[in-house]
Amino acid sequence: MTGMTAIDTSPECFSDDFRDFCNYIFGTLCRADQRRVGETYLHGLLNCPGRKSIRRMAAITPGRHSEQSLQQFVNQSPWDHEPIRQRLMTRLSRSLRPVAWVLEEVAFPKHGRHSAAVERQYVRSLEKVCNCQLAITVTLTTDQFSIPLNWRLVVPDSWGDDADRRARARIPASERPRPYWQYQLEVLDDMALDWGMRAAPVAVDARQLATAEVLFASLENRGLPYLAQVSSSLGVRFDGQARSLNTLASPAGTRSPWWNRPYWQGPVSDLLRRFVDATRTTVGWRDAEDDTIVRRAQYLQIPVRPPAADVPAVPPAAPPSRQLIVEWPLGKPQPRGYWLTNITDRPLADLVALGKLRQRVGSHLEGFADRFGLRDYEGRTFAGWHHHVTLATAPYVYDILRSTGADELDAAPALT
Repeated sequence: MTGMTAIDTSPECFSDDFRDFCNYIFGTLCRADQRRVGETYLHGLLNCPGRKSIRRMAAITPGRHSEQSLQQFVNQSPWDHEPIRQRLMTRLSRSLRPVAWVLEEVAFPKHGRHSAAVERQYVRSLEKVCNCQLAITVTLTTDQFSIPLNWRLVVPDSWGDDADRRARARIPASERPRPYWQYQLEVLDDMALDWGMRAAPVAVDARQLATAEVLFASLENRGLPYLAQVSSSLGVRFDGQARSLNTLASPAGTRSPWWNRPYWQGPVSDLLRRFVDATRTTVGWRDAEDDTIVRRAQYLQIPVRPPAADVPAVPPAAPPSRQLIVEWPLGKPQPRGYWLTNITDRPLADLVALGKLRQRVGSHLEGFADRFGLRDYEGRTFAGWHHHVTLATAPYVYDILRSTGADELDAAPALT
């Protein structure tokens, strides 16, 4: 970073454990001045009240010209964000045991059209259209925390061939528009394959994902366990008792194409007509906002498989085993929730807890975003956005490690 102005990082400005933490996560930055400015940026995110603009963060840190240096560090400096994310993951994994890796969508509202990948687009998680950047993140989730550790910025189709906007936002040539599910797989592949982390069950909301089956099959091909919230229109296959199922799922007096098949397939809503009188199991879980409250509902587990692409004379051999989990409110005739999973060796109560855990992640992410300025990045570049979301996660990790009484931060091992 040519011309970087020195910043006062004297001992009275930063505590020893904060310095130790920064020394570890910024250990892959080859230049000492980069590491010092990284410390200052994290100090600002951790301590600046209100909006975390670079100007405000610089104002609470000793040093006359730190604002310019901070801007240069986050917007122009070509450091690689991935090793820092990997170190954050490694450090957390030493102290916390993840219950799940949760895939989430995060919107970054914007007013203009020049920030990297900004577009007026439909946001599934908000169920509305807004002008924003759209990101996919995977969170390391425990019973208490949800920490976003890896990110992808979704590149809209309109940015695919817009050379002027791409150049202004410095979007790499390799970053092209691609299917939504591919972004989801990429953040998982980084962690499970490139970083060598032991995978936890993947939890995802797939209710509005048109290509949900592609995602499920891809997770299974990777050997990743998952639990996905789905809609009642999802297609599934049910083996056995096809005649009774087809009688119920077809209009009166007609026979479906599956009448003589050894299995049935169709939407979840039709399948449930076969199980109207099936015995359900009551399961309790702790409320997401108040863990002193135990809530209960009734559940049914149904073994299912992926639907066939067409209507073959002989069903495919040994397709992946899955189970459908359906939730009914106590005393109510209509179901209110559906989950699909390839986890078939865990108790129902564990799977219900995993599904409810995912529902808490949204509120955790919003609390993190407000506390550490996730959406306060003022730059427009692709690399700058990735730098900022990575840096915003770092003080959150530091804060969690302190609050949980983790071992000394300087004991974290170096990565090779």
